[in-house]
Amino acid sequence: MNTDYPDYTARDIDNPAGREFRELLDDREYVFAPGIYHALDARLAEMAGLDAAYMSGYSTVLGQFGFPDLEMVTMTEMVENAKRIVDACDLPVVADCDTGYGGVHNVRRAVREYEKAGVAAVHIEDQTTPKRCGHIAGKQIVSREEARSRFEAAVDAKQSDDTVVIARTDAYGSANGDWEEHLERGRIYADAGVDLVWPEMPDPSREDAVEYAETIHETHPDLSLAFNYSSSFAWSEEEDPLTFAELGDLGYEYIFITLYGLHSGAHAAYEDYENIADNAEQAQFDLEERYLGHETESHHELSLVSRYQEIEAAFDPEARERMQESEGFSDEENDPITSTTGEDD
Repeated sequence: MNTDYPDYTARDIDNPAGREFRELLDDREYVFAPGIYHALDARLAEMAGLDAAYMSGYSTVLGQFGFPDLEMVTMTEMVENAKRIVDACDLPVVADCDTGYGGVHNVRRAVREYEKAGVAAVHIEDQTTPKRCGHIAGKQIVSREEARSRFEAAVDAKQSDDTVVIARTDAYGSANGDWEEHLERGRIYADAGVDLVWPEMPDPSREDAVEYAETIHETHPDLSLAFNYSSSFAWSEEEDPLTFAELGDLGYEYIFITLYGLHSGAHAAYEDYENIADNAEQAQFDLEERYLGHETESHHELSLVSRYQEIEAAFDPEARERMQESEGFSDEENDPITSTTGEDD
């Protein structure tokens, strides 16, 4: 019987984002990405000059659904969000792929769906399903054998050699793991062919970060590591907090803050909502003092209205005339349509 079946879901694809991410990892001491959860955050990260964007799982489920990070959001929903983020910017995007959403077939499909969405990299973890945020009590890891097969399947499923696979281990701090298992899992996953290993840490210990990197590099000297500068910790309250530069020197080539965008946005929005609840229109005046003249002043520019106007005018002969004869935003510098001062929605 012929058992040499074709893989009907496989497609050779080009992944320029993955290639760019690999080049950044090769060229720099470390690459940093803020955790984000929606398209506008990705565009703002690009405007600010950051190197990459990270679609954080916790940020996505809290920011998009209001849930805790307990694997309550499906692979399809996560991939859809990743695609929106990829489409909104030219940064390489790293995406949370949770546990791969099931068995070997689910893992393989997940990797390929993320690739089709255009992400540069995915990270997959070794927790049992349903997983939870690494800093919520109750996490448990699968067996070494199941974890190895999960990561081997992920690496084998790649449709582009440029796609980056990151293996996360939650052994340290889990219900059925310890420090030695944390180290051994990193070695196993490196041998399975992943590109980076992410040892999730239960606290902001400098000693643990240093010891992990130094110990695993004794057996795997060329292994690249990832480090979660986790939003669960108060780094500023540490007596001697780790710096990005120190982490880079240790071999943590990819550094990210999982909920950076969410905490930034939630804090700012809450302060402004509280202000407007107490002070009515004065809160709008206060907000305008901050954003008028700032890079984020025009929501029309943030949403690239002038680009869409140009396309519309090119394909609709009457569109340009309507734009010229009506009030509203247009960009004279980039679009010959006459600009007016109206900014109202």
